[in-house]
Amino acid sequence: EPAQSDQDDAAVAEEAQGPRRKKVSSLRFNRSENGGIKNLTVTTPLFYANGAPHIGSAYPTIAADVVSRYAQMSGGDVHFVTGMDEHGEKIAKTAEGKDMTPQQLVDSIAGDFQGLWDKLNIRNQHFARTTQPKHREIVAEMWQRCLDSGDIYKKDYEGWYCVGCEAYLDADEMEDDHVCKIHRKKAELRREENYFFRLSKYWEKLTQHMEDNPDFLLPQSRASQVMVWLDKDNKRDFSISRASTDWGIPVPGDDSQVIYVWFDALLGYLSSLLRPEDPATLDTCLKRGWPADIHVIGKDIMRFHALYWPAMLMSAGLPLPKHIVTHGFLTKDGLKMGKSLGNVVEPVPLVENFGADAVRFFFAGCLSFGQDGDFAYESFINQVNSELANELGNLLQRILTLCRKNLPEPSGPDCLYEEAELQAHPVYRAALAAPAEVAAAFERFDFPAATQAALRIANVANAHIMVVVPWKKLKSEDEQVRGEALRELQVMAEGVRICAVLLAPVTPSVSGKVLE
Repeated sequence: EPAQSDQDDAAVAEEAQGPRRKKVSSLRFNRSENGGIKNLTVTTPLFYANGAPHIGSAYPTIAADVVSRYAQMSGGDVHFVTGMDEHGEKIAKTAEGKDMTPQQLVDSIAGDFQGLWDKLNIRNQHFARTTQPKHREIVAEMWQRCLDSGDIYKKDYEGWYCVGCEAYLDADEMEDDHVCKIHRKKAELRREENYFFRLSKYWEKLTQHMEDNPDFLLPQSRASQVMVWLDKDNKRDFSISRASTDWGIPVPGDDSQVIYVWFDALLGYLSSLLRPEDPATLDTCLKRGWPADIHVIGKDIMRFHALYWPAMLMSAGLPLPKHIVTHGFLTKDGLKMGKSLGNVVEPVPLVENFGADAVRFFFAGCLSFGQDGDFAYESFINQVNSELANELGNLLQRILTLCRKNLPEPSGPDCLYEEAELQAHPVYRAALAAPAEVAAAFERFDFPAATQAALRIANVANAHIMVVVPWKKLKSEDEQVRGEALRELQVMAEGVRICAVLLAPVTPSVSGKVLE
């Protein structure tokens, strides 16, 4: 995917923000009586199943896993959905080129995705596959509801079609000579009779929803881009069937066409929530976690999620997702990734060479999620070594070595200090302040701020240990001096424990080893 300047987004935001757009500080979570998260449904995109997962697939999935784990730590009942979009012309062509059936192709790729999620320690509760029988039933019911609302009709259409996008392109989505801006290939001029969804009917409702819910699409610069689309674009409907391929779900009552992949795939967010014993109905999906609290998506599929999807849900009488959180594009060494450049970052070797937590820490803890992010091996290695290995790892090793040599039995610092003494301790104060700051950062999808707030405990402890130099005091023959050193070590050990707990959504394996 091409890198796009976030300065452009900011310019659009400044133009379109307007007085009605109030600043959003965090996402809205369903709270339990004790203030924790009661429940959470979070989704990644359903990744297109025409090739193995890449780093662009891993990036939003790591983010969704981080917020999912945070919600679980807060006591929440979590539904974390990821999965695959398995229909469409591009998949059929890829399968043909490999001398496979489309089903064989998507089955093999499903294994690739699930294998990568296992390597990355992704803990999803649901894995959507749009070739499943229950998903087909959900799509058929959705089609019927939209039809009953008077929102589906048939007409001839001519337009410039990108096979890679599986979509007809608007003028602003193409460069000169009708070249797709994303795939850098010339679109095909096609004319066919398709079924259409009356998106134009919901133009004002979509506008009103965006105005009434300034946190619907985040970051807000992207919400402002959607407002520009709604203000400046002509009202339009969109095609929801294709006659050019038979790899898809047939249109009910018309086997000559299959349902468009975006009408089909978006419903995977609902169908994947169903339990094996559940009837495949939309009403059942409402009992199993819909509406989603957070859709995590890339900014390149914003139009489908912020315009098409809400309108479809409105037509079917279903509630809308609470938040759509968008991320930027990834580059490598400042350049867009591409096979032609030979600079694609492959996630499997990356995890196998450096470990899951190192990859998770960099992509969640070092890149600002809403902006474009750059990967370079040098910065990746330096940041992981500096912040995880040096700040936290070396501190832990130093404390454990001294404690194991000098403490006869396990004990905690609270029984060794007077209350006033403990409250004045810099590590204690840092550990006391960190949880609220970490929680607030996680809840606004600012994972770098969350990791830095947690690691600040380790930073303070590293500075403090050089002041109190316990390894010198432990050599003293004065028992009081030795006791002071042990108390200091125990306070710092507790600080490291708290740091590890707070980092657990990002680095679950490292945190688990620290707590052991």
